Amino acid sequence: MVNKKWIYRLMVLLFFSLVYFTENRYQFLILNVGLAYIPLEIAWLYAKNKQKMVSIVLLISWLLFYPNAFYMLTDFFHLSAVGMTISSPDVYFHFSLLTAGIMLGVFMGFESLTAVATKLKETIFGNNLLLLSGFYVIISLLSAYAIYLGRFLRIHTVYLLTDFIGTMRTVAETVDSEMIHFVGVFTLLHLFVLFLYQMAKITPSKKRE
Repeated sequence: MVNKKWIYRLMVLLFFSLVYFTENRYQFLILNVGLAYIPLEIAWLYAKNKQKMVSIVLLISWLLFYPNAFYMLTDFFHLSAVGMTISSPDVYFHFSLLTAGIMLGVFMGFESLTAVATKLKETIFGNNLLLLSGFYVIISLLSAYAIYLGRFLRIHTVYLLTDFIGTMRTVAETVDSEMIHFVGVFTLLHLFVLFLYQMAKITPSKKRE
């Protein structure tokens, strides 16, 4: 059986090669997909780790990087660079390239979320559906807020390391009606897409059970 981890790694490398070696306006996808890939590797490490303190560090690290995956949905804004009407081969290519990168990033994010949730079910949640649902809602809410900070205020994960106090001060000043509206909408969007992802993973045999 082919190792799913290496399939994801190969897909990321192939996508990087496609973006790098073709003429396009979306070179930033290498960085964005790379950032979306990091939480997946962290989640795999977290899933197999058995040391409590290391698990806590890995879980916090995953939480810091996870929003980068769903953040990629906002990259659809970059379609305006080539035109919103799909009317030429160049636009076809850019649309396909952007969509492929976004889908890859989002799927890797949900794959990492599933790995983390599975480990938490084994160690903390058990079969408590309420705790698991609450976890998904909290992650969706935090991700939506992080996306708002990244897209509109240009605050990125690395800033927490380089200027933690200044970053937290900026974060504290962002609460307004626009932020609340955006976070609310993207929280629901995250939950909706996550639901579709989980439904897609249910096999026919599982459905019959």
